[in-house]
Amino acid sequence: MKINSYITQNHRFTSIFDKTNFMKNLKYIFFAVITSTILSCADNSSEPELILSNESLAGNYNVTVLDSDIETSTVVANVSVVVANASLVGDTFQVDVVINADGTFTAGGQYRVVSTITPVGTPAITESEIIIFEPSPGSYTLDSIENTITFMSQDAGLLEGTFNVIVFNETTFTLNQQIEETMGDLTVKANVNLSLERK
Repeated sequence: MKINSYITQNHRFTSIFDKTNFMKNLKYIFFAVITSTILSCADNSSEPELILSNESLAGNYNVTVLDSDIETSTVVANVSVVVANASLVGDTFQVDVVINADGTFTAGGQYRVVSTITPVGTPAITESEIIIFEPSPGSYTLDSIENTITFMSQDAGLLEGTFNVIVFNETTFTLNQQIEETMGDLTVKANVNLSLERK
C-alpha cells in the first residue's frame, strides 16, 4: 500500500491514500488467499499416513510415476555455468515391484522413457526409449527418523540409492531423490520423483 506523506504549512502531518495502489494490492492479497486455500485443500489426502516400517511397507506395487529433472554445469573462471538441462518422463509402466518385510525386494518389467535434452543455446532434442529389465533382487533399509529408504541392488536398476519418503499410506508410496555427481569437469544434479501404487 503506497502512502504519500507531507507536512502542511501549519506543520500538520497529513497522509494521502493512493486508492489505485490499494486496489492492486487488495487484488494480489485476495488472489494469494484463494490460491493458498485451494492448495491446502489439495494437500489433504483421504488416505491416512502409515508408520514407516518393514511390515507396513511389505507388498506388491506398480510404478505409476517416474520423472526427473537434470542440470549439467561446469565451472568457468570460478563461476558455475549451466551447459544443459534435461527432463526424463516415464510412462506405459509394466513394472512389478515386490517389497518384503525381511528387507529384500525384487523389481522387473518395462516402461517407456521420453527424454528432452536442451543444451544451452541450441534447440531441444527429444527421444523416447523402451527400458526393459529382468526381475532382479535387492535389499533395502529404512530410516524412520530421517524418513528415508535406501535401495541396494546388483544391477543399479530403477530402485537404487537413498530416497526421501514423501507420501506413505495404504495405497501410495511416493519417493524423491536428490543426486549430485561430478564427472570430470561436469557437475550433474538430478531431482527424481518416483511413485508406487499398492496392488
